[in-house]
Amino acid sequence: MYRRLNSTTRKAWLFRLLALSLVVTTVMVAAVACSEEEPTATPVPPTATAVPPTATTAPEPEPEHEDAMDGDGMMMKEPAPLIDPDSVSREKTLIVMSGGQDGRYPDWENFNNYVPGGVGGWHTGPLQTMSEPLIMFNLLTGEHEMWLAESMDISDDFREVTLSIRDGVYWSDGTPFSADDVAFTFALVQENQDSMVHTAEIHLLDSVEVIDGNKVHFTLKEPSPSWWVNTLTSNHGLSEHILPKHIWEGQNAQEFTFYDPAQGWPISTGPFALASASPEQKVFVRRDDWWAVEAGFKDLPAIEKVVYIPQRDETARAQMIIRNEIDAMSMVPVDTLLDVFEQNPSVVSWSKQEPPYGYLDWCPIGLFVNNAGDSPVAQSKDIRWALNYALNRETLVSNAERGAGTVAYHMVTPYAWFDPFEEVLQPIYEKHSLDTSDHYDLLDERMATAGYTKNSDDMWEKDGDVIEMSIGFPSWLARYGVHIVKQLEDAGFDAEMDQSPGTGEAFGRGERDYQFGCKGPSGVLGADPYYMLSLYSSATFRDIGEPPVNPWATARWRNSEFDDIVTEMSKIPATDPQTMDLFEDAMEIWYEELPDIYVSQLIIRHLGSENYWKGWPSFDDNYGVLHPWQQEFLKIVTRLEAN
Repeated sequence: MYRRLNSTTRKAWLFRLLALSLVVTTVMVAAVACSEEEPTATPVPPTATAVPPTATTAPEPEPEHEDAMDGDGMMMKEPAPLIDPDSVSREKTLIVMSGGQDGRYPDWENFNNYVPGGVGGWHTGPLQTMSEPLIMFNLLTGEHEMWLAESMDISDDFREVTLSIRDGVYWSDGTPFSADDVAFTFALVQENQDSMVHTAEIHLLDSVEVIDGNKVHFTLKEPSPSWWVNTLTSNHGLSEHILPKHIWEGQNAQEFTFYDPAQGWPISTGPFALASASPEQKVFVRRDDWWAVEAGFKDLPAIEKVVYIPQRDETARAQMIIRNEIDAMSMVPVDTLLDVFEQNPSVVSWSKQEPPYGYLDWCPIGLFVNNAGDSPVAQSKDIRWALNYALNRETLVSNAERGAGTVAYHMVTPYAWFDPFEEVLQPIYEKHSLDTSDHYDLLDERMATAGYTKNSDDMWEKDGDVIEMSIGFPSWLARYGVHIVKQLEDAGFDAEMDQSPGTGEAFGRGERDYQFGCKGPSGVLGADPYYMLSLYSSATFRDIGEPPVNPWATARWRNSEFDDIVTEMSKIPATDPQTMDLFEDAMEIWYEELPDIYVSQLIIRHLGSENYWKGWPSFDDNYGVLHPWQQEFLKIVTRLEAN
């Protein structure tokens, strides 16, 4: 066992962590309501939760209009006519390039976020314009804002969570939104959790029920202080997609795409409605009858139309934002980004036009291994460590990020609150000689232990077989590919870069051995370090061929001692000093086995143009993340102002 923090250091750590997690610890010991006194990512005015009398005291309908009531006797609303998308000028349109590949959305007709293939469809427009969470979470600060839920109570033993659902919320077809929709969604996902994706920590849920009219009561199988963060918020929780019970009830949850323009599907509670969808684009128009305006919760967005278009290659998308043909887009390499800044001064990143040209994201980058496979790497921790010693992180990150990057050794992003945890890892780094340099001497030792010798081609060989590695690389990480492959080849591994479509999805199902990507949400205050460790626990393990619980639970690695530690960690708040001890114990096991090899920190360099729209989030106005794939982008869509 390695040294632990002394009592003085532990107390200092505890006070720092308590200060940083004030909003999280407050919600865990008392009823939480959205008020001026609670730190929120987007401050809500005092009228945010007040519903005008007309929302709940509507006059009784005339007998001849029986269809004005839903099946539960709640007042329906006649939807307002949608804006004609062709009538909206460019000055009132937000154009976003995100998702898809080579100018097409392959899953454009799938609006079911819980089935494989639906994630890409839901996250490219509907999530950011139509869908609203129960609780909106700021991933960079740990602050939150009650949204469809008005308040939350958490029991002292962290086994029960009660949400009060906001009154006056309506689906876009005029049906009242209620606690029944929330309970139905969680029950449906719980029933199908073994075959669904984006299920967060549904496996910890014991039961869900509607109580006291419009409250949802969750009972957990065991104490979990961070369950609400991981499962009830926009932090990739189930609440990214609350389902309308009146449409989904009786549907086949594994096959229903929730798309039928003739019936007006998909519907939502959000400020925009789908006007059209195709492989080339998705068009959303503003709903002038959005419930949040009448309820005094939010103002009507200035944007009248949002268009999501799929990714083009690096050069094409750079030229499109330079010419103001798009207003927001995903990342490009630093060299290209600097050219964009020079040619269009109105383009900004989260750090404006200053290094690191974005923000440190909660999704560290690494070389990921399918540990349930039958590859030599999956079967041997010595080979995994040899791969680690083959990498020179300093050179790799410098080349890939043009000097504006940060190395990574593990799954947690090093935000300030994580500093004390990083301290206890130092002896483990020293034990394993883990640093930014390559170590060929240690590589040779590990490969010899695994029974390999160098052949005449200077490649590692055993029983006539060399180690072949076809590594999937998404286009947005292609800048790492050449450098990673070169370092592995120089070290004696037969590595190649595979950019064919679908490598990430196949790896997620355990049908490929290697993938280069990122894993998160890491560094989210209130959920970590427990949450990222839980991605390596047996609770998230699935057999090869089955989809992962979420996009990052792909290691398919199991260790019973590690499981026991993570289970204990799940039962206590992150501010409990015992969390530090458990984290250290878990990481000793994790590093001994090294199921994944982390390389660098992800810096999100998504861009927004101020040519048509101003008010993008930034380091000096940190109300959200400039990331058009995340649900926090909804806050941007509702807050941007015409320039």
